Amino acid sequence: MLESIVEEPSLVLQWPSVFICNILPSLSAIYKGNKDGDARFLCLKILFDVMVIFLNEPPNDGQQAEELKSISQLHFLPLYPMFVKDEDPIPIYAQKLLLMLIEFDYIKISDILNVETVQQCFEFLLGDLSSANVNNVKLCMALASAPELETKVLSQLKVVRRIGNLLEFVNAKEMEDFLEPTLGLCRAFLLRSICHRKGLPYVKEPTLLSDSSPEMNTPIDQQNCVRDIADFGGYVGVLLELSGSQEPNVSDIASECVVLLLKVAPREGTTGFLTNLPKVTAILDCWQRGAAHLLVQRMLHALGYSCRQYFSHAMILSIALSEVSKIKLIVSQLSKCGIPALVTAAALVASELDRLPRCR
Repeated sequence: MLESIVEEPSLVLQWPSVFICNILPSLSAIYKGNKDGDARFLCLKILFDVMVIFLNEPPNDGQQAEELKSISQLHFLPLYPMFVKDEDPIPIYAQKLLLMLIEFDYIKISDILNVETVQQCFEFLLGDLSSANVNNVKLCMALASAPELETKVLSQLKVVRRIGNLLEFVNAKEMEDFLEPTLGLCRAFLLRSICHRKGLPYVKEPTLLSDSSPEMNTPIDQQNCVRDIADFGGYVGVLLELSGSQEPNVSDIASECVVLLLKVAPREGTTGFLTNLPKVTAILDCWQRGAAHLLVQRMLHALGYSCRQYFSHAMILSIALSEVSKIKLIVSQLSKCGIPALVTAAALVASELDRLPRCR
């Protein structure tokens, strides 16, 4: 009967105190002491549905907001470790509700920063990626983005390679709803290193080719980096492929990740970038067909910077002369495009391309 009642949001909203003060705490108690999986799921499902109704309606007063916060922290959060270990689909509902409660500030990231909960959130990366759900990824992104979470905790997880595998998987399977959150998770890990350059604000515009940039002249603090961050170097190909996406947000985050990777892991990033030149060519070639100026600017900076790294570290890679010739032609066109940021970057890239040795 209770399940039928919550299907009518107007009834729940008509008696908020009954649900908040009596029914929701009782559901948590029944869940905790029940051995029947179906009964536990029903308890969480009703709790979920009622909380969603309240979250979708602004609280009537400050007292109701405080009561909802109390329910979240006293009757939901303590059971969360049990929820995520329970039978499907209980973990999915629990993760989705946790995300919503964080979004509405009823639960803070700092409330879930114990080591066990963080490990549970990232645990899905170590298993069969086909069983992952998008709430897994969004929750991990929220954690990785939170300044309250120490970078050393992310280092201890050693999941960068698995995040890269997830990105390849969701791209290959065309799981569009996963792409943006997964790229956001990649960016959150990469930003950990960038933002530890003390006293320097992060800017989205690329500065890889700027010798006078404070950001580029301040060394990475290796002690505060995610230790396995260089593993992203093996996934430059998929990042470049997604940089050419027709979906603006996907393209924006992917191209930003390419630039970030070159900053935090220059050698690994350069190897991945220069061995995927055809994808770079395809992106740059779109500049006359309405490609975002920031995307083209990022690719130019990444290209020029990779050439510098290749030369300065005497790297030996197989780079096709024919591909370099194609890029030179496009860069030459960009140097005359009339867009100041692109003209400047193209001029610098042209000089770097001319220095590329060992082309075949």
